[in-house]
Order: sequence, then C-alpha cells, then structure tokens
Amino acid sequence: MGMDKNYDPQEIEERWQRKWEEWEVFKFDKDSNKESFSIDTPPPTASGELHLGHANNYTEFEIIARAMRLFGYNVFFPVGYDDNGLPTEKYVEEEKGINVGDVGIQAFREQCRDAADEIEEGMTELFKKLGMSWDWSTLYRTIEDRVVKTSQKSFLDLYRQDDIYREEEPILWCPYHQTSLAQATVEDKDRHTKLNYLYFETEDGKIEIATTRPELLPSCVAVFVHPDDERYRDLVGRKAKVPLFDYEVPIKESEEVDPEFGSGIVMVCTFGDSSDVEMWKQHDLPLKVSIDEQGKMNERAGRYEGLSVDEARERIIEDLKQEGIIFDQEDIQQTVGVCWRCETPVEFVTTEQWFVETLKYTDKLLELGDKINWYPEYYKNRYRDWVENLKWDWCISRQRYYGVPVPVWYCEDCGKVVVPEEDELPVDPREEKPDKSCGNCGSSELTGDGDVMDTWMTSSMTPQVVGRWLDDEELFEEIFPMSMRPQSHDIIRTWAFYTILKSYLHNDSIPWEDIVISGYVYAEEGVGMSKSRGTGISPEDIIENEGADCLRYWTASTGTGEDIIYEEKEVKRGEKILTKLWNASRFVEMHLDDYEDEEAELEDIDRWLLTKLDEVLEDCEEHYRNYETSKVRRKMESFFLEVFCDNYLEMVKHRLYNPEEFGEKSKQAALRTLYQGLLASLKVFMPIIPHITEEIYHNIFSGKEDERSINETSWPVVGKDLTDESSKERGEVAKDMIEEVRRWKSDEGIPLNEDVPLVEVYAEEEDRERIRKMSEVIKGTINIQELSFRDPSEEGIEVQNQSVRIKPKETA
Repeated sequence: MGMDKNYDPQEIEERWQRKWEEWEVFKFDKDSNKESFSIDTPPPTASGELHLGHANNYTEFEIIARAMRLFGYNVFFPVGYDDNGLPTEKYVEEEKGINVGDVGIQAFREQCRDAADEIEEGMTELFKKLGMSWDWSTLYRTIEDRVVKTSQKSFLDLYRQDDIYREEEPILWCPYHQTSLAQATVEDKDRHTKLNYLYFETEDGKIEIATTRPELLPSCVAVFVHPDDERYRDLVGRKAKVPLFDYEVPIKESEEVDPEFGSGIVMVCTFGDSSDVEMWKQHDLPLKVSIDEQGKMNERAGRYEGLSVDEARERIIEDLKQEGIIFDQEDIQQTVGVCWRCETPVEFVTTEQWFVETLKYTDKLLELGDKINWYPEYYKNRYRDWVENLKWDWCISRQRYYGVPVPVWYCEDCGKVVVPEEDELPVDPREEKPDKSCGNCGSSELTGDGDVMDTWMTSSMTPQVVGRWLDDEELFEEIFPMSMRPQSHDIIRTWAFYTILKSYLHNDSIPWEDIVISGYVYAEEGVGMSKSRGTGISPEDIIENEGADCLRYWTASTGTGEDIIYEEKEVKRGEKILTKLWNASRFVEMHLDDYEDEEAELEDIDRWLLTKLDEVLEDCEEHYRNYETSKVRRKMESFFLEVFCDNYLEMVKHRLYNPEEFGEKSKQAALRTLYQGLLASLKVFMPIIPHITEEIYHNIFSGKEDERSINETSWPVVGKDLTDESSKERGEVAKDMIEEVRRWKSDEGIPLNEDVPLVEVYAEEEDRERIRKMSEVIKGTINIQELSFRDPSEEGIEVQNQSVRIKPKETA
C-alpha cells in the first residue's frame, strides 16, 4: 500500500484508536505468565470539562503504561470516574442552577447522577482521542453499587476493629456547603486584614488585647498570657470583662501564648482557629458558640444576630470605635483556612461526626512513606511534613446528599449504633430499614444516619476497587500492592495520605511500590488551570488542529513533578518532529522493498549508527523505568534528528542509489541498518507518539514482524555482534569531516550536491588510517572525488573534538 505523502493525524489517530479497541490490545490478561505491572490510576472527578492540565497529567503516566508493555510486563491499567460527593454537587448547583432546596433531596441526587453521566461521556471521548491505553473493561464509577459496597465494607471493618468512632467535637465547617470538612480538605489562602487593638477591663484597670476576629467577642471564654511574661504575671487568676457583651472571663497562663504577638495577651474564643480548639480542650473551658452552621451570628451575639461573619465584624469594629475600645489598628497579611472547593473561609462548629483513627498511627504512616519510592524523591518531604503536623483524626462524615451513605442506624430508645452485615451491602440507611433490632435493648425503632461519607473515604480505596478486593481474590493478590500510583502534588495530603492509611488499616501493607508526582500546567505565569475557576485551555482544540500526538509530544517535555507553562510553540515543535519522522520513514520504506539479506555484513558506518543506537536504548530504558519521559524525548529526538536523519541517511544514499558502484552487499548492509534503526526508533518513540508510530509500523514492518501492533512488540535490542567501539570512533571522524565540508560549502555558497575534486586532510599519521577506512563514506556523502593528506602544522579548518583538520582544495 505504501505511506501517503503527507501525514493526516485526524484520520490516522481516529482509525488506530478504533483498531486498538477492536483488537483489545490493552486488555489485562489474567492468565498471562508475564510479570504484572499495575497502575493505580487517578479517577477524574465529574465536575466539569477536562482542561489541558488534566490531559498533560494523564498522558504523562499513560506513556509509562505503554513503555512497560514494551518491557514485557502484563500491564494492569484500569480506568474509573470519581462521580460522588461535593465536586459533582457543586457542578450541579453552579453550572446547572439546581439546588436541593428547590427540587428536593431525591431529585437533586438524580440531577447529580445525570450530570455525572453527561460529564463522563465527554471525558471518555476526550481520553480516547488522546490515545489513552486503558483497559476499558475495568471501567468503574465511585457511585456504582460495587464501589459503594467496597467503601461501606471499609467503614464496617474499621468500625469493628475500633478504628472508626463517633463523637461530638469542634470540627472544620464550610458555611457555604454546610458540611464538615477534614483537615486535609482545607486549603490555605492569604488575605489582607486588620489586627485590632482593643481594651478589656479588669478590676485594676484596662488590658490590651489584639485580635483579627472581633466578631468572636461573644464567644470569648478566657484570656491568656505567657507564664514567663513579667508584664502580666499579676493578672493570672483574675477576671477580665468582655467589651460590648459585658461578661467576665478568667485570665489564665499558657506557654502557647506568643509574648511578641500584639500585646502579648490573647483571648480564646470557641472557636476562631485550631489553637482555640486546643486551648479549649487543654484547659477544660466552657463552650460559647456564636456562629451557626450557615456562617451567621446566632442569639448569643445579641444585637448582631442574623448578620454574616463579615457583616458582624464590620459592625462590631464600628461599635468598638464609637465606645473608644479600639485604640489602634494594624494592616497585616493573614493566612486563613478555606474550603477546598468553594474557597469560603471555614469555621469551627461543634457537632457529632464520624472519625477515622489517624493520629495514633502517625509513626507507622511515616514508616510506610519511607518504604514507598517517591518520584521525584523530594515530594516525600511534603508527605512527611503533613503527617508530622496532623492535629486531628480524619472526619469522614459529610452533611451532603450525593455520595456514599454512612452505613449505620441509631436506636431511637437507647442511642446505640446498629450496622448491617457485609452481605447486605450496599445499603442506604436514609431510605432503607434494617432487618434487625437493636442489639443492646431490642428495640426495632431505628433511624438511619442521614450523612454521606467524605469522597476520599472511597477514593482512598482505589487499589481495592480496581483489584476487586471483595470478589476476585486471585486478581487482588496479583496486582496488590500496586506497582505505581501517578498523581499531582496538590493531593499528596489527601489521596496519597488516605490511601496509605487505608491500605495499612485493611491490608497491613503499602498500597504501591512507587508514587509518581506530576506538576501543574499554567495557562500563563502564576495562573493555574482549573475547571472550577474557568482558567483551563481545552485540549480538544489542540487535538483538532495539530493532533493528539503533537499534544503528547509536548507533554513529554516536562520533567517529573515539574510545573510547566503552556506555550503553543512547543506543540508546533512536536508537529515538526512528526513531519520529520514521517518523511524519513517514507524514504526508508521506498528502499526496503529491495531488502533481502538479513545477515548482510555491516560496514563501519553501519556499526557506528547501531553502536550509538545501543547506547541510546540503554539510556532510554533506564529513563522510562525511572518515569523520566522528558529525558527519553530529549535523548531520542537528538539521536533521530542529528544521528539518524541528518547524518546516517545522508551517509548511505550513495550505497542505496549506486549498488553497481558500491556493491549489492554494501546496499544490503545499509538496508539492514536502516531497518533496525528505524524500527528501534519507532518503538522508543511509540509510548510518547503512539498513533504515527503505529501507522508507520503497519506500513513498513507489520508484514515482516510477528506482532500485528507496535504496542505488542518488545523493547528493541541491538545485538552486541552489531556494535563496535572502534567503528564508532571512526564513524565520529567521518561525521565531523562531513559536517565541516558541508559548513564550508554553505559558507562559500556551493550547493551541497556539487562535486568537490579534492579535499586535503591535515592529520597526524596515526589518524590517517582511521580516515582512510572511512574514505568511501566521506567521499560518497559529500561528493568528493579525492582525499589527500597534509602535515597538520599547516593552517587548516579545526574539527571539533578531533585531532584532524581539513582544508577543501579550491579548484581552478
């Protein structure tokens, strides 16, 4: 059939994507004798369209899956969608304009499911266009029954082994979504605010207190000073009157007070931040809550009741100023905790919630983190910092609607917890009644828990979900612990941390051997791509205009774990490389029809190419195994363009076109080398640019190789009988001399194909023999009729990295 003159990415990519799916090229073979390589793929959230950052990150680890197949692994590459929880709810509320208060809980859940279906359909289409080599037979959704059962089984197991408990605690709370949050799902945000200096009255006069949150004055329960602060030693044990609200609180001492901050006296309120919570617990202080679950002031705030936190702050500051209580204000930069989805500043609310034991396992979690290989390694420090600075157990209950239900009921008579049996899972206690009575008092009056679980409670079980922990023991044992987890650095504290915790609690194991961290893609300096913020670039446009392989080639330019700014010129660079690959392959194809002798004796320049190729293959294999795809791209691009195309193809043209002059054996040796060199290059490039390499392989090699797809071939190997260091050295001499003469011709305006009657080579005697052995290559490549040698002490043209110099002889 032969290759077309021009490469048509849209037609070719779509055709091969259909063919791979038809052939089931990427399906995991449970009966294979090959060693397994399992990838714990991140399920994208159903919360909007995918942007270029997603395409980049998913392609990064997809490249590794293809490379591992080349290395002979039976690759387990599952796919799933994370479509339960707050992200999907937020999408329905903001993008669809549908709120639970308008349609009711059941209709809202149905809207969430419909929206997830719609989003995932678009994701699937895009992932297939990108060439994702997932095993689509493994597709799961985190809201489907099998996955819900896995998540609820996790809850039951942890409950029965006393690693889950329910308790009334001050917990982080999002006033916008009106739900509890875990520490890991609260992000830091910097903002400008004012530090307000105000007076509290005591029986002996006034004391100065600095606060950024005067709206919490009605929740003040104590005032603290440092025990070593001599300024305030006499105040300890006395009372201070809270301004505006006219009640007294005790003055206590604590080493947690920073004498250098503000006045050195702090008020503790229930609750302004985590330090308030800790002081409240440590000193057994009373509870005075003035902010409700909607982020508004309650009846304890008196005349400020019903105001939002921000409104109350403004009004209270105004009143404090009018009464002369605020005597100074200072502009400061403040870091506050915000909800990870809506960026609303979080509050602390005291409610009854479910928690997973976490703090008691911190030493073990640090130990497990050290057993995992981190790529890049420095990201392990981010994990360690998170574990070492944990303050609370993991709060897993959420006061939302669309998610995995907490699988418990409560006895209305005695309050005891009633849980289902494993064979009853999945259950929805919000709608179902259990077939049992309370085991404590025997009452049948049971009320289901109305909460859902944190979405990470399910996502932390992805190794167990894809390995079918509950229903396929053989598969789970084969793939767990998994070989590799790819993920972005911003969810080390959530997805990575929780998965490590869960695998330890359930399986007493690390979840994977390696974790590979990807960076962010920025639309411009400092602007990260985000679905929720609308700052993403659509990969669809790039695929439509340049093709998926161009996008993938750009993806491979990023080092592991590095952030990158998207630049269109880099995608265009990929387009040029693909065009070069296509054209060079067409040239090779044109001549391979004459290839007959697979055992042809190679010449020095052939061994030069294959020796350099052997070195590149060794380096690229190491880079792929270390998840360094950018190094593979750079190394392979350099070899293919500079060695194979710019030099070797030019060096053998005279042998291909003139077999009557240089001999048929010489032509067959060149064809043998072209065959091996191009096939090896295609295989190394294939994980990065799979569509064009498959098309070339199909056109040139499919009838000559055993495998129907390049994805089913093995990593290329150059036989050691085909490499030779001496030939490599001589080949470098020939290459350098050819480049110098080309440069001279270019400088003199002489066409490269024009004959040169004589080139004089200035070389020492020991170098002349190497040059003589390569004389036919040199003369044939740059059209030299005669080579002669001169004493090197005479003026000549320097050849870099060589002791020889050349001087083309000018003709009359």
